[in-house]
Amino acid sequence: IGVARCGATNGRDLVLTLCLEPTFFNKLPPVIQSRHIPVRAVMFSQGINEMQSIANSMGSYGIQDDINNQSIRHLENYFTTYKAWHLSQSKRSGQDGMPTVSFVEGLEERLKRLRRIVTDATGSGKKSIEVLTESAAFVREINGCRFTSCKSAKDRTGMSVTLEQTRILTDHHSLDDEVTAERSTMLMRLHGTRLETCYKNINKHQYAFNSFQLSMLPKEYRPPAAAAGKVAS
Repeated sequence: IGVARCGATNGRDLVLTLCLEPTFFNKLPPVIQSRHIPVRAVMFSQGINEMQSIANSMGSYGIQDDINNQSIRHLENYFTTYKAWHLSQSKRSGQDGMPTVSFVEGLEERLKRLRRIVTDATGSGKKSIEVLTESAAFVREINGCRFTSCKSAKDRTGMSVTLEQTRILTDHHSLDDEVTAERSTMLMRLHGTRLETCYKNINKHQYAFNSFQLSMLPKEYRPPAAAAGKVAS
């Protein structure tokens, strides 16, 4: 992997070079083999632990608000291009356009909802977890590449990933019962692969939350009691 600044934009953009075996590279479309692939990157941030509770009480959340407001603007600008491309592809394929128009209109409503969530969260000093859940759901719907991480990339990340997995089951696989959805989330946290990540880090199949930290987490991000323990991270 190589990283360099792009001379064409006076160093404002980065060029990331990934090396592939010829077998895999030759499977890429020729147009991708011979040019740069532009990537539009955005980041949404929302602290959920006890440190965020302290920051909120002190009014120290301005940077987080700035990040989210900048990212929603970038996402709205990108969606304008995405919408035009999506509609043009529908016309080119000879479809009547109605399914595509309906799909795009649905995305527009989701983006407007995300904008309202970010706007309402700005300056509120509250843990608005919908900033995380709705931005993740929207990016996934437009086939964006998604990453989730906290400081250690295992405990809070594990809670977020399992919550998103349940959201996918709900949105796309008919898991429409709230009790079953919550139970599914807890089962994935207790028996899923996220505990293996913890084991690789601390040699224990436990999330590193003590009782105080658990009390500060939003309920959607709390693990089963059997999987939480006061361990060194």
